[in-house]
Amino acid sequence: MRGCMLALAAMILAWIVIGASWMLNPWFDFWGDAFSDLGVPGQARYPWVYNYGLRATGMLLVGYSIYLYRWAKYKPEALASGLMAVAGIFLALIGVYPGGTRPHVFVSTWFFIQIDMALIPLMYSLWRNRGFKPAAWGLALALLAFPVFLAVEALVGWPSVAAGEAYGILVIDVAVVIALAYQCRE
Repeated sequence: MRGCMLALAAMILAWIVIGASWMLNPWFDFWGDAFSDLGVPGQARYPWVYNYGLRATGMLLVGYSIYLYRWAKYKPEALASGLMAVAGIFLALIGVYPGGTRPHVFVSTWFFIQIDMALIPLMYSLWRNRGFKPAAWGLALALLAFPVFLAVEALVGWPSVAAGEAYGILVIDVAVVIALAYQCRE
């Protein structure tokens, strides 16, 4: 598998894990719950599907970060690879510390912050150093993701944690697809 495809595999696996866990837990309410509720032992049916799925997805992301480092020609890309590796570890840690455990909120929140921090230098370098114009949109998306999240929360509030998480995952997916449009053609 080409290294750039590890990011695509991680994106697909994340949605498969969420979808499969949701199907196994018909009580789950997108408008009232958090995705992490699908991994809470004693609450969710087959919580291991969600928890081991996130661990596997995190390891795919770490694998992509290694590819990203080897692919890097510029310092922002090397920086992005390190930040991406840490984001992958934090994603895996969400499966190690499921909802209801003390470190859960920290590791899940830090995953979203960390991956956004990784996407900013990656998008910047693709745009400025490599001349890939669509990366300017990815950079804008990565820069605005957290402020938009906070603005929605302050102005109207997210209807659920899952809705906010879905927003974050979609932002990540769009930015990664932009990066892969450049990386996978090489």
